[in-house]
Amino acid sequence: MAVKEVTAAGAVVTRENGGVKEFLLVYREYRQDWTFPKGKLDASEFSPAAAVREVREETGFAIKLGQRLPSTHYEIPDGTKVAHYWSAKEISGKFIPNDEVSKIAWAKYSDAKSLLTHERDLEVLKAANSAVETVPLILLRHTQAMKRSDWQIRGDARSNIDAYRPLTSLGRSQASLLVPALAAFGIEHIHSSDSYRCRDTVGPFASARSASIVFEPTMSEERHTKKPKVARTRIGKINSIRKPLVLCTHRPVMHTIMESLSGIYKSPFIDADSFDPALTPGSMVIFHRDATDLTQVVSIERHIR
Repeated sequence: MAVKEVTAAGAVVTRENGGVKEFLLVYREYRQDWTFPKGKLDASEFSPAAAVREVREETGFAIKLGQRLPSTHYEIPDGTKVAHYWSAKEISGKFIPNDEVSKIAWAKYSDAKSLLTHERDLEVLKAANSAVETVPLILLRHTQAMKRSDWQIRGDARSNIDAYRPLTSLGRSQASLLVPALAAFGIEHIHSSDSYRCRDTVGPFASARSASIVFEPTMSEERHTKKPKVARTRIGKINSIRKPLVLCTHRPVMHTIMESLSGIYKSPFIDADSFDPALTPGSMVIFHRDATDLTQVVSIERHIR
């Protein structure tokens, strides 16, 4: 009989108080423990979106995620639980006791170490204490689009132009699910291939944030096929933007982008798998770049649909 695995997501939220970093801990009366806010993922939910939602539900605080932290694994009565964590900054909010959390504490590092109930949380706390300010660059493959063969046999005036090929109903649903996932990282700049399937992938997020989309013709499949070197040069310029951003493009273009970034980024833990261009529709790779040096990557995460 297979062991059931339950996936949860949460965050180590910090704030500055008199120049001292403080960590947010929650007390769960029903478990009589001090820990970090976290909870199980909803169906089809991205784990970063779940982390932000759970922190909001348990503490009342709105947050913005930073770099990925270690995950914890432990046994529960019906299987194994895996909890994924991010460092996070408090944005706003007010705590009100609720069914999940009866009280909270903002504690400096040494006090938080003493207060935490579970030893497994100590490694997460240590990593959060060492976390640096980061600026995310998210590479996103467009969500599911109509098959080329189905599009071409439509026989209308646009069917011979692949850039007009639309998303399927599943693709539109996938695009909606991306909204809270991108918002979790405070994305401010939205860049996209000018093909319809890419612009419609980030369209719901742009609408939700009342933000404009910067169209990137060089990142379209057609332009990339003709001039891949131009796309390689363009990704270098996009990476120089010191704001959280997302770039939505196509599977064939991903190889060129990853190859270019592999020559830009420096980090002791980066390996060939870090730049694997194989992404299914609606999947993304997040490069957490050091805010003081955008060529330094402190963590990388992949979210595959």
